[in-house]
Amino acid sequence: MKKATAIMVLVMVITGTLNTISATLQLARQAKNSIDVDAYFEHYYVQTLFMMLGETMCFGAYFILKYGVNRSNPEAFDGYAKPCNPLIMLPAALLDIVGTSLGYIGLGFMKDAGFFQMLRVSPIIFCALLSMPILKQKLKWFNWAGILIVCSGIIVKAIPQVIETFDPNPDKSHGQACIETLFNNTEYVPPPTITQLMYNYKDYSVREEEDTTSSSCDATCQKLVGIAFVLVGEFFHGCQFVYEEKYVVAYDLHPLKVVGYEGTFGVLTLSVLLWPMYFITIPKDGVLGGIALGPDGRFEDAIDAFKMIFDGGQSWLLGWTIGNMFSIAVFNYAGISVTKEMSATTRTILDQIRVILIWAVFLIPWGNFLCRVQDYFVWTAAVGLAILILGVWVYNDLFIMPMVRKYILKKEPAKEQSQVEEGQL
Repeated sequence: MKKATAIMVLVMVITGTLNTISATLQLARQAKNSIDVDAYFEHYYVQTLFMMLGETMCFGAYFILKYGVNRSNPEAFDGYAKPCNPLIMLPAALLDIVGTSLGYIGLGFMKDAGFFQMLRVSPIIFCALLSMPILKQKLKWFNWAGILIVCSGIIVKAIPQVIETFDPNPDKSHGQACIETLFNNTEYVPPPTITQLMYNYKDYSVREEEDTTSSSCDATCQKLVGIAFVLVGEFFHGCQFVYEEKYVVAYDLHPLKVVGYEGTFGVLTLSVLLWPMYFITIPKDGVLGGIALGPDGRFEDAIDAFKMIFDGGQSWLLGWTIGNMFSIAVFNYAGISVTKEMSATTRTILDQIRVILIWAVFLIPWGNFLCRVQDYFVWTAAVGLAILILGVWVYNDLFIMPMVRKYILKKEPAKEQSQVEEGQL
């Protein structure tokens, strides 16, 4: 791996981590909505709009580098790029809109950034399957083994959710490392125990009540629905990555230009779609009540979203929104660079390394404002994460297979080399 490519991989992992963290923190605290009532920010399509604005910012960097830094020979900045119609990036932008929106919906249902990021490993499956007929690529046996191991890690991580579905635990406060104790002011609040002072637990029933006041779907049901939304969204992301690889490599397009086009098309598309989405109302009860957004239960209430961001009385929401924009801009640039130099499937695999950082961040008790999205430690999560990383190594032919070939199959390469030399003679 070249040094420049390795740096891009590192940048992609760090900014991707910040992107997921900032998107999750947008769900963590309440702000004043359009009717001046404290509410949680749950506007998935507006989140996607700001993400696309972040991608559009890559155009600014593109023009500065091309006509500023390289003003003596701006055309050389594009390298050997072939001329093409900008609309060639429109399908990738549409796939990104659908995939990201469904992912944010799933995160809103799950409220579990670590598991959300682990589920986002699924594009490897879709990329692998789609790359064979579309890109005419053939996967080797260790690629398939890596995919199987990665999927096994996801299944192991999901074991607690599956058990909870079929065997609910009546004492749900056990093991919940949520750090804010929200009690009803009209009820008697007993003094905290030593354990509560040490770990600052929150009564889980309060957390669950907050999440299910407008829906017949309980906390476990919401998590399962969220998983389904994320998986479907990642299918569209897998399609997007393969499409990008096909045309970015074919036309040798500059990564900043690609991301800028996708962001511009995404902003224009969502700017048009948000208008009809405002007039579509969705019932708040039922399993999918969580997709009814805003105080009036609309498909998307952009007015309510902008009110909460810019005039909701909480500057943190604006700060996390801006942070999300900048992180997604850099992340997409680095991701396209990795796709161009390596492959779409390799990009999806390397991108999953950030799940370690995201999982660890939400295990740390940062403060009361993280109560809604606070995670807790379960040993299956650590085991599943280890299996996931093992699958990454196997798929990318790192560490495991080189050691097997070097120490276990060390005679076979020499034999194969001799056969090649004999054939040449």
